[in-house]
Formats: sequence, C-alpha cells, structure tokens
Amino acid sequence: MVAEYRTERELEDERRAALLDQWADLGAQIAALEARRVEVLAERAALLEYETGPQIIHSSMAERSMVAEFAAAGRVSPGTMSIQFANAAALVNGFPETMRALRAGRISRRHAEVILEAAPRDGDDADDGSTLRAAYEHDVLPYACQTTAPRTRAHARAVAAKLQPVAQEQAHRDAREEREVGVRPTADGMAQIIGVVPEILAHAIWDRLTAMAAAMDDDRTMDQRRADLCCDLLLTASASTAVGTDMDAFRPTVQVTIAASTLAGHDDMMAELDGIGSVHPDFARDLAGRAPSFSRLFLDPSGMVTNVDTYVPSSRMKRYLRARDQHCRFPGCRAKTQRCELDHNRDRAFGGVTSLCNLACFCTSHHPLKHPDVDERHRWTVRQSPEGTLVWRSPLGREYIDSPEPRVMFV
Repeated sequence: MVAEYRTERELEDERRAALLDQWADLGAQIAALEARRVEVLAERAALLEYETGPQIIHSSMAERSMVAEFAAAGRVSPGTMSIQFANAAALVNGFPETMRALRAGRISRRHAEVILEAAPRDGDDADDGSTLRAAYEHDVLPYACQTTAPRTRAHARAVAAKLQPVAQEQAHRDAREEREVGVRPTADGMAQIIGVVPEILAHAIWDRLTAMAAAMDDDRTMDQRRADLCCDLLLTASASTAVGTDMDAFRPTVQVTIAASTLAGHDDMMAELDGIGSVHPDFARDLAGRAPSFSRLFLDPSGMVTNVDTYVPSSRMKRYLRARDQHCRFPGCRAKTQRCELDHNRDRAFGGVTSLCNLACFCTSHHPLKHPDVDERHRWTVRQSPEGTLVWRSPLGREYIDSPEPRVMFV
C-alpha cells in the first residue's frame, strides 16, 4: 500500500476551492428560497383578490392591511413591502422562465428584479403581451445566467428597446417630463442633492466631474473633489436662458451607438449608451451633430462588432476595441472604457503580438491581477479567442468567460 502525501500548498488550494464551492452553493440555495418568498407573496396577493372581490373601497383597505402586516413581520417599510408584492405578482404571473431560473439558483433575486424592471410594457392585447414577454425572456435569460445583475440590466434594456421600439421611444419621451432636483438631509449638517435627469446627461456630468477631479493634485479623495467641483460649478456658472440643457456648454466623453437610418432621420429607433442602456434618438442625433468625429461599426448577424471604420486612422485600433468592449472585460466589471487601459492578453514580453485578437480593455483594478510579478497563488491569466471572447483563469484553475456585448437593437 502506497501512502499518499499532499503538500501544504495542495491542502491550501483544496481548502480555498472548497470554500468557493460552498459559497456558490449557498448562493444557489438562497436564490431558491428567494423564489419561494416571491411565490408566497404572489399567493397572498391572489388570496386578497378572492377575499375582497370587486368592492374597491374594501379592497384598498384590505391591501393596505395586508402590506402593513407583512412589513411589520419582515421589519421593512410599507413602501418597500408594497413594491415587493407588485414585483412578486408580476414575476409569477408574467415571467415563468425567470422564476424557473431563480428557483434553480441560476440567477439571483437582483437579476430577476432587473429583468422585470427593464421588461417591455404590455400592449392592449393580453396575448401580444405574453408573446412579447416570452421573446424578451428567451433573449435575456441566457445572458443573465452568465453575468452580473448590472450587466444584465443594460442588455435587457437594449432587448426591450429592440422588441418594442415605439413604446420605448414614447416612454423615454414621457419620462423626460418627470425631471427634477431635490434635497434630502442626511446627518451632521450634510445633505444629498438628488437630480432626476436624462441618463445620458447624468453620465456626461459624472464623466466631466471625474475628468476635472483627476486633473487636480491635492490631499482630497476623488469623491471629495467631485463633490466640491459640483458645488463650484453649480454656484458660480451662469444659467442658460434656453429651455433644456445647453449641450454646447460641455465636452464629456460618451460612447453612443445609433443606427445610420436613425441618424439620418428615416426612423426613430432607440440609440444605445454603450454599456448602460437605451437612449432617446433625439439625444443621440443631437450629440452626433456636435461630435468632432465618429466611427462606423460593422456588426455580424448576432450583433457583435466585427470592424470599425473611422475618420481618425491613427486611432483605429483603439476605437475598435473601445467600441467592442464597452467596459472593462474582467467578468462582471462595469468600468467604462474611457477609464480603462488597452492591454495585451498575452504579455508582449512573452511573445504576445500587438493585434486586435490580443488586446482588450481592463480597468486599473483588474489589469494588475495578471501581471507576472504577482504571486502565482493570486495571479490570473487570460486568453482571447478570435471573436473577442476572453477566458480568464483564476489562481484556483477555474475558468470564467467574458464575451463582448452584442448590440441587439441594431440587428
């Protein structure tokens, strides 16, 4: 009989792998329990309809009482509890595949929530609404099972805009009427300024503040610099007399994709703020009219970028990679390409070529993970397939796939 001896390193790796598997398994169990909680709320809501019948006044009071009871038992606010009831009924009655994935632990409750939030609105015909939701789930769920909830949100919004472009365009137009600014006191003499503005402007404001803050060199944190700059700009800048936002007043860096037919005014198909979601075509056309240059993207039938035609040849490779990647290509990371570095997947010092099939966008947090000087117990490696899919290999030897984002609205 031969005794089997394992090194301390092998035992350490085995323990690390076991903890990772245990954590993932617990996540799947939690998702299954969350699915059951959703089903319980939906069952209780259905029971309420049976109890109250068509009497509107009694129904309203009964619903308020039901929500209050669950809120008290769960130690959550009645407003939050009311939203949970509405979401539960919508998921159980309208999104069977999403519930099945949640029950099986393939997605989290947060995934289910963003799928519901981004879903296309029902039409006048109940059958049409059911068909629309089925098509939406068919496209979004496989993607959701492979990535994070924030990435799922951006993809789901693009799918909804593709399936229901007219309704999405009108929804964006209606939502603009709800723009506002408010103040919410916090503590110790501080307060939050809350602005509800078009999403593309919100990201443009954030990017401008970030760029200005990064150019400063003092002891303040980036968050502190952004906050101080925001106050300075709002309190010292002169107000525009025009109705709406003066788009000529700033030069933020945003990456927007719009169909050529929409750019020319032949249709009103939604545009896309890369990595975030759909944008009203009027905004995209306005930005395009002010852009010093732009790139033409060539897509394959699945919506993946295959080539970029640009008017700045010296930047062609960078433009292609930023158009393809949209954000940092570490699995789940959402850092925008403007704040990423273009890096070799296979290091140039080890024979890696400077070509599109060996370059990708990585943020400053994930780029160093694969540096050769990182201890091998903590170092990641990555390889890229010809179509741009990255295969990350963790220190434990696990592989994680990150594929380029498709542009589903334009195919």
